Amino acid sequence: MNAPEWGKAVLGCLGALGSGAVQPINAYCVGLLISIYFLPEPEMKSKSRVLSLVFLGIGAFNFFTNILQHYNFAIMGERLTKRVRENLLKKLMTFEIGWFDQDENTSAAICARLATEANMVRSLVGDLLSLLVQAAFGATFAYILGLVLTWRLSVKLFKNE
Repeated sequence: MNAPEWGKAVLGCLGALGSGAVQPINAYCVGLLISIYFLPEPEMKSKSRVLSLVFLGIGAFNFFTNILQHYNFAIMGERLTKRVRENLLKKLMTFEIGWFDQDENTSAAICARLATEANMVRSLVGDLLSLLVQAAFGATFAYILGLVLTWRLSVKLFKNE
């Protein structure tokens, strides 16, 4: 049912990938910041200025990727909610008249079910899918970044021996 929004899903996933990449990159930059404190003062000042601009860039990048991610997944979820509600209502209109006479099938109960159950679908698709893509990519990227940085560090240590 979500196939018509494949473009929004791709844009939302790209935003989620960007948002997921922010935490590992930020952690790496904090590590660089700590190592800068052991440099001579003139070099420390120049490198800390550059790193402060990098942190500013990371913040701006995170802002735009979060907007891209949440906007597209929200649009996708809302359109899916509309489709689910329309299909449920179409199906309800095919029921026999006697079904609507039962106490649990009053118009108020049906409206409440249409509102809550369709919103559960939206929250599953919009919110949880967004979070899942972001967390999965963030963890994968952090793992790969850690392996790459550790490999480079161990090669340097091995050459010095």
